[in-house]
Amino acid sequence: MIQNVKKVMAPLDFSDHSVQALRNAWELTRDVNGELHIVHVVGPHFTIVERTRELARETAMEEQAEEELSRLKKDELGDSDKVVTAVLVGPPAGKLSEYAKENGIDLIVLSAFGHSGSEYALIGGVTEKLVRTAPCSVLVLRR
Repeated sequence: MIQNVKKVMAPLDFSDHSVQALRNAWELTRDVNGELHIVHVVGPHFTIVERTRELARETAMEEQAEEELSRLKKDELGDSDKVVTAVLVGPPAGKLSEYAKENGIDLIVLSAFGHSGSEYALIGGVTEKLVRTAPCSVLVLRR
């Protein structure tokens, strides 16, 4: 099975647990001479009245996430050309599944724990939904 893995996705919420999962995903990706996709999702939280403010908040969060992904790519992964970064906006599980399908991802590697209670959380319901809806295998790492 591992021999067939060429594209690995590591969802990242910038928690220590998700960064450790990223390191593990990178190690696996290097072992199979594959490509690593680091993906962060900015989850929407708004009502109709708040939509204008929400768009400005999402834009700022996207820029911040892109900067942090670039920093992690450089500092943690040697700025490898085998690493792709992406920031998405929307419901996390759905966006991650959609990205995996559109990009031919073979394996998703993520931590079972993230920013508990945070708008970035990749825990609990999101992880469970991703395991059920992903178009590929999902490896959930425990602490």
